[in-house]
Amino acid sequence: MKKTYLPLIIPAFAAIFALTFTRADRDYASLHQDYPFKETFSMPYYAHAFSFMGFRAAVSDFLWMDIVQYIGDPENAKTKYRDLYLKTENLIHLDPNFTFPYLSVSGIYMFELKDPARALGLIDRGIEKNPDYWVLQLYRAAYVYQMNFDASNKLSDLEKAALRIEKAVGLKGHPPMLERTLGSFYLKLAELSSPDRKKHWMGKAVRLWANMYEFPSEELNGKYAETHLRKYGLLKN
Repeated sequence: MKKTYLPLIIPAFAAIFALTFTRADRDYASLHQDYPFKETFSMPYYAHAFSFMGFRAAVSDFLWMDIVQYIGDPENAKTKYRDLYLKTENLIHLDPNFTFPYLSVSGIYMFELKDPARALGLIDRGIEKNPDYWVLQLYRAAYVYQMNFDASNKLSDLEKAALRIEKAVGLKGHPPMLERTLGSFYLKLAELSSPDRKKHWMGKAVRLWANMYEFPSEELNGKYAETHLRKYGLLKN
């Protein structure tokens, strides 16, 4: 009689899959919340299926990579990332304790798409679900200071925002886009400040660009730094 090992193979495969892809971080486990499936209507059927099977962390990683690829496509930039918010909604409903999407996507809405209301909305939801993750609070402070500066034109607000972003850039695992944001803050401060302070802020910008050029956290950051170093005559052809 021919034996079949299928009943043994399937559970073994599932166990290997879970051990490989499920987060083992104790902090993540302590923050883990049940996923409200009824709140998400546009998620692919396979995402629902694997989430029900217990692979929520793996599915959230998959959805995050989809967002990263979506942001990186120049064609999507032409539409001002029309589907970005929906994709992010799906991800944070699935995994409300995955903090990276709150930070990265809110930054895009704040500084690239000029939509501070949506940026703050994402950050506030992140804080609600992860009240002890102080980096979210730091981002919120930076956004509020930026909004206050836009409304009041007070240079001190912009300076405080830059200092808070500096702290975030110093954290391991920060979104690479935040470095480009900090460079933009330095240039804005140099433009608006007195001659003495202009030298101060330009010095900070140059040091930031040099570090980004020598140690790029992503390819786009290296290109950004190279462009600015060449623009100001600090890097020759």
